[in-house]
Amino acid sequence: MTVEKAPLQLASIPRTSTPLLKLLWRVYAYLRPYWKKVLVTYLSLFAILALNTLIPQFIRWIIDTGIDGNQPTVLTWSVLGLLGLTILKGVLNYYQGISSEIASQNVAFDLRNAIQSKLTSLSFSFHDQSETGELLSRAIQDVERLRFLTGRATIRILDGGLLIGGR
Repeated sequence: MTVEKAPLQLASIPRTSTPLLKLLWRVYAYLRPYWKKVLVTYLSLFAILALNTLIPQFIRWIIDTGIDGNQPTVLTWSVLGLLGLTILKGVLNYYQGISSEIASQNVAFDLRNAIQSKLTSLSFSFHDQSETGELLSRAIQDVERLRFLTGRATIRILDGGLLIGGR
């Protein structure tokens, strides 16, 4: 007995006529009211990247001058300076995370309000024909994806790109 295999069908991806950059621009436009938080986020990112490149050079200088040069005073102050830079980096990481999360949560709030406003303005016939699960999926999962994109994902992409470009 032979079993015939059904032809492999890939899930069709809906094609949009809107280019990707135009969609991204539209998503990032939701960050505009929260520009101060976004500014703090990206300034913190640049400061953290600067510290990430400065700290290894500072450690090299500590070893060359303090340890190899046998200067215990320089070594003591340099280690305290290194501790200060590490604390500063931790504070900047904290503010970067908090400010990006506040901005992205506000974007999610605005998007959910826009969805709710649009759904309440639609006719009853639309709600009779549409599936509740799909509407809930849009309101929950898609908004969460956009929240992640406007928050941590963009920071990670920019951080990686700048770190590679800076090396």
